[in-house]
Amino acid sequence: MMLEERIENLDDPRLEVYRNLKTTNTTRDARLFISEGPTVVERVLRSGFDVRSVLISDRKWNSFGAKLPNNIPVYRLSQPLAEELVGFAFHCGVMACAQRRPAKPIGECLPVNGPALLVAGDRITDPENVGALIRIASAFGAQGVLLGAGSADPFSRRVLRVSMGNGLFLPIEETNDLAGQLVQLRDQHQCHIVGTLLDTNAAPLASYQFPERTVIVFGNEFDGISTGVQQCLQQALTIPMRNGTDSLNVAISAGIFLNQYRSQWE
Repeated sequence: MMLEERIENLDDPRLEVYRNLKTTNTTRDARLFISEGPTVVERVLRSGFDVRSVLISDRKWNSFGAKLPNNIPVYRLSQPLAEELVGFAFHCGVMACAQRRPAKPIGECLPVNGPALLVAGDRITDPENVGALIRIASAFGAQGVLLGAGSADPFSRRVLRVSMGNGLFLPIEETNDLAGQLVQLRDQHQCHIVGTLLDTNAAPLASYQFPERTVIVFGNEFDGISTGVQQCLQQALTIPMRNGTDSLNVAISAGIFLNQYRSQWE
């Protein structure tokens, strides 16, 4: 029997995790995450994460209610109450709260031998860029994503939405020592560390042959890869640009770089 409970009072403590989501990010400290939208919530429900509850509006109930499992509390609210609770227009109509779990070390996700691709982000601060990076990494068959300190929360509501929930299935590790992690991947897992730089000394991407085991590092949206991480690079790469264009969005760059790797190691 479905554990559906209709809630008429926003002071109900069971709703606390969904309160004012636009202005708060308390879920990271509580080791929880919130997903929103039918597609991402469906993916959370089949991801193996421990789902604590589902929040759904009356407007969404007819089209989505039948997809909800019987063993998870479902809190059903009127549309106006749901919007007052979350703090924005609740067009998606459904959210889920799930428990985070410890990330597996990214090196353990690699095959012992043969081709391996990892994506690393050095202080990627924009949640939309982190979400796109995760989605692109998944699309091009990367074994995982490594995010350095200062990067947006890979399990934030916005990142999960942009990534379309791909981060629920793709290994993601956050680290406070990205440079140290890259050195470990190089020395212990035979990975070649390359990075994207706007530098006249960087090799053009089109003429570069990727080693079969590669980590591609993407830098901060404003100042690129930090000095400490640059020192770990075994090769700097760039995309030559015309018409005075000085840079590309990190997500666009990631698509170009990962497609180039995948075309060589299909």
